[in-house]
Amino acid sequence: MSSQKTERLINLTLALLATKRYLTKSEIFKNVTGYSGSAETMERMFERDKDELRSMGIEIDVKGLDPLFEDDQGYLIKSETFQLKGNEFAKDELFYLTMAANLWQSTALDSDSKAALLKIQSLSGPIESDVVNTPEIRDNENSSMLTTAFDAIEKSKILTFQYNGSTRIVEPLGMYTKAGFWYLVAKDEESFKSFKLLRIEGKLTSNGKQNGFKKPENFDLMHYLEGLNKEEVIRAEILVRKEQAFALRSKYAASDFDEEWDLMVLPYKYEPEIIETLLWHGENVIVIKPESLRNTIKVSLKEFIND
Repeated sequence: MSSQKTERLINLTLALLATKRYLTKSEIFKNVTGYSGSAETMERMFERDKDELRSMGIEIDVKGLDPLFEDDQGYLIKSETFQLKGNEFAKDELFYLTMAANLWQSTALDSDSKAALLKIQSLSGPIESDVVNTPEIRDNENSSMLTTAFDAIEKSKILTFQYNGSTRIVEPLGMYTKAGFWYLVAKDEESFKSFKLLRIEGKLTSNGKQNGFKKPENFDLMHYLEGLNKEEVIRAEILVRKEQAFALRSKYAASDFDEEWDLMVLPYKYEPEIIETLLWHGENVIVIKPESLRNTIKVSLKEFIND
């Protein structure tokens, strides 16, 4: 499956999940990124996409919008048919299911993993993932880094890497995903820390010696993650252009602001990640507050324009 088609399927799924009413095909073609070309071309793309989603077990509900015109139909995905039941899985099972679905990307299980990941991420629980920014193994270098990290965790090998301009020599204890990114949990000197794999400079290397350290008896990964979730939550108020930003609408409630915009409140703990999310939506979002977030985004946009 090509990356363009995958993105279009995700956008279509988000749009049909986020809408509170049935969407017509013309509304889908206008608002869902990925549909282009002649009317016949978009029609064929849409029919194939519907079949693709249904083959993944994602049910699309169809309803006639006008009794006088059978061809005037609307489409949506009912959340109750899309979601898995959260009480069917323990916290640690959800954690490993999410990691497994991500590791299956770009393999023979590609379609199944995408459907599974979409459904896993619809569960309420400790897993904080974004459907659009799912953790992926994007190339051989990232794949090698993940393989090295998991091997070091399993075999208790010391890891060495560059992070924020300094050399870190750590004892790896676990991995988790958050907001679409992989994190390594490790003992660095005398404290437990999280390291974002994307920020590791250069290669992640192990000393190759198995059982190079003894894992602390008082450390529990799930307990550590629960502690991270108790950090102070900041709330950003943003304006979202109507009929846009379906990824945000699938996760957060929106209220009517004026003819062009809806108001939305986004909770966050780590500013760089919400900045990435908001910049991804471009001109379809406007930050109202906090002022510090507004200013940081302005600076980021100026740097982008100057580059």
